Amino acid sequence: MQDRHVQFSAHARLKDIVGRGLINDDNVAIIELVKNSKDAESNSVHISFSHAKEINDDSLLIIQDSGQGMSEKDIRDKWLNIAYSDKRNARRKSDNKAYAGSMGIGRFSCDRLGKKLELYTRKEHRQDWLCLEIDWTKFEVDNKDTQIGAIKSRMRGVADHEFPKGTDLKKSTKGTVLFIRQLRSPWRKDKLKKLRGELGRFAVDPSGEFSVNLTAKDYPDDENLNSKVENRIFEELDFRTTSISAVISPEGNETVIALRHDGEEVFRSHEKNPYASLRRLEVKIFFLNRQAKAHFKRKTGYRSVEFGSIFLFLNGFRVLPYGKESDDWLGLDRRKQQGARRFLSTRDVVGHIKIDDREENFQPISSREGLVNNAAFDELICASQTIESSLGDKERLYGFFHKVFRKLERFVVEGLDWDRIQDDTQGSKEEKHERGATRRKIYESLIPTVMIRTPKSHLIDVKLNHPYIVRLAQKEADSHKAFFASLQDRFKGMSAAQLTPADKRDIFHFLEKREKQFAAQKSFLKRENIELTKQKVETERKLNVETKRRLFAEYESTADQQRILQMHHQIGLISGMLFKLFNRAIRNYRKNPASITKADLFELVEQSIFDIDKIRKVSKFASKASFNIATNRINEDLIQFIEEYIESFSELSIGLSLEIRFSNPSGIRLTRFFRPIELTMLIDNLISNAAKASAGRLEIMARKRGKRVTILFVDDGKGLSGKYQPEEYFHSGITTTSGSGIGLRHAKQIIDQMKGEILIENNDESRGATVKIIFEES
Repeated sequence: MQDRHVQFSAHARLKDIVGRGLINDDNVAIIELVKNSKDAESNSVHISFSHAKEINDDSLLIIQDSGQGMSEKDIRDKWLNIAYSDKRNARRKSDNKAYAGSMGIGRFSCDRLGKKLELYTRKEHRQDWLCLEIDWTKFEVDNKDTQIGAIKSRMRGVADHEFPKGTDLKKSTKGTVLFIRQLRSPWRKDKLKKLRGELGRFAVDPSGEFSVNLTAKDYPDDENLNSKVENRIFEELDFRTTSISAVISPEGNETVIALRHDGEEVFRSHEKNPYASLRRLEVKIFFLNRQAKAHFKRKTGYRSVEFGSIFLFLNGFRVLPYGKESDDWLGLDRRKQQGARRFLSTRDVVGHIKIDDREENFQPISSREGLVNNAAFDELICASQTIESSLGDKERLYGFFHKVFRKLERFVVEGLDWDRIQDDTQGSKEEKHERGATRRKIYESLIPTVMIRTPKSHLIDVKLNHPYIVRLAQKEADSHKAFFASLQDRFKGMSAAQLTPADKRDIFHFLEKREKQFAAQKSFLKRENIELTKQKVETERKLNVETKRRLFAEYESTADQQRILQMHHQIGLISGMLFKLFNRAIRNYRKNPASITKADLFELVEQSIFDIDKIRKVSKFASKASFNIATNRINEDLIQFIEEYIESFSELSIGLSLEIRFSNPSGIRLTRFFRPIELTMLIDNLISNAAKASAGRLEIMARKRGKRVTILFVDDGKGLSGKYQPEEYFHSGITTTSGSGIGLRHAKQIIDQMKGEILIENNDESRGATVKIIFEES
């Protein structure tokens, strides 16, 4: 058999595949045609329905613009050329922006909407109109030999006086008008309202250069249907809620992030852009508290949850289905359901992501339902720390949206340490000095929000609005006091059975506020403890290893003594202060019993109770997890617990010269029974050992091979000394630092109880040491 040439043939039914097959929603079809009007550089588009309540031969949809129009050559070579688009890799002449549509199939929206099309267009206002007439039903044949190119459509010239009625075009204008006849589905009031809502959410045009007008001639008295389509809700929300915006520069080298509250800027940060494919991109997110949701309902007529959440706009037009009700494309609801912390969900936020994609890094799916999940899309929305930095610094990043969103979420959920920020508006020397202290307190309180999800090396500059934050803190304090006073007056003498649902909500909000204050106080205590621990001077020399081991071997601790020893190892500074307090009192008493009165003794006990309460709170603190840390044992995901604790540790350890990173790229889970207080002590011990070994970085990684799960703590410190065998470091008293040498021994005890194995070794090819914790899955 000889070789021969063959070629594709295109059946007439091809138009069904690229038309009604790919564009499977009437609203999307209309929006595709609106895109074409904007791409034609029209400043407006008019959409008009008539006789459309029912399916009939008189039903009509008119879509008209005053854009560039088309010549006969444009119609033949471009519009009738299936899948061809001269918009690819091209720019609009007016603003040099990318076109909204570039797939070459949007024209088949006309087939989706109606059986017949009359397309009127002209490029110059002095010319006659061109009319292209297409009967889509002629293509709906099943003869295998009927090729799509064999079916003819009519094109003719039309003078102004022959132009059909029903449009607002003047004789002198140019542009394109689509008469779509014999509509394939009815357009009743409910469907038209949904279309109007979709149109209002589909274009981002803050400058007002492009408008959409809708007319429903079947409902002439309905002003809500027959008017200009507008959506200014995002602009108005900015003055009533907390919001965050982030912009990546056109050059792609810098990001500017700004957090606002009630219309005032709280901070603005400049960062390096580590995302290789992202530029000319903006993210804006609004937190919807109760007041903002009520405002939203008044302005739009429906609840915020029905409006949608975070929309994505590509080259000026929205990409479906992103942001639709119940569409969790960013994983916010899945994250909220974890219950690990108080996260925000799609019901709590509204906003948009705008992309001016001139490099065509983002690719729409042909069905107009979403974008291709490529590298650029991953850099935008990835919810895990798996994106490789393009700056050459080996950092692993979250997607850009989640980096921005987490800053807003942390500010809203956890707030600032308002109690630490005092009003400093006076002018004396002492008060000027205090203003400097207040600025430091503001910085220390806000910097965890600024830095979350941002590596320290990526921050260029941050500006804080100090006067506004001080006013906000004072307002917060006054509001809380007033609310507490009103609660006391309202509920004085009332029993629980007399409380109304509104009363219970107010009490709940009060308790919620108190919980945030307690969390802030715990965070402050944790930071202070870390800072003091770093400044502790070496006070003991190394003892003989065998002597230490014998002393510890002879000491049989009870369970309570072990717990006290572990707590002392974690918060030794606080307990040391207590010891000094009592020791000084006893010495003074022995010198002169009359020197301590009953009042002095009571003051001593009261102060001691306060310090003991601090110890109790610190011992209960582990991340900000939802479980009760006082629980004896819990059965939870051990790796998730470690990740959450590490994240909180990083946020709270301001000034710590140790960079801590956690990675679990494979999403490994390991459910185990463990005691949270013991596991947090283990983690603290390993972090402390790395810091004492002069490490600059500690990598914590989860790995799995077969049924073996390994958690690695890899530091770049000075490593093991070689004086002892690796297994000896888990014996009592063995240490190469100024510590007591009990940290690794307790670590081994904890892991042994969890039926695991712990090892330590020097790194093979670099500085530092690695601690391996190994578990076998059951």
